[in-house]
Amino acid sequence: MDRIFAWDDHHNRVVYRIPGCTHKDGREDSDLSPVWLPAKESELPENVCLEDLRRVSVEE
Repeated sequence: MDRIFAWDDHHNRVVYRIPGCTHKDGREDSDLSPVWLPAKESELPENVCLEDLRRVSVEE
């Protein structure tokens, strides 16, 4: 499964999502309803830096 990474402006952190994934809590990730999860900068793919990430605002 490919992760899509982004920068969460609301919490100032790296987040990711897995399109099409159904999570244990029943939420399904889709383009209309993305499920963003916290990530570490060290998890970013090689040659990807914070400036490359799109910006999102994740509300809890």
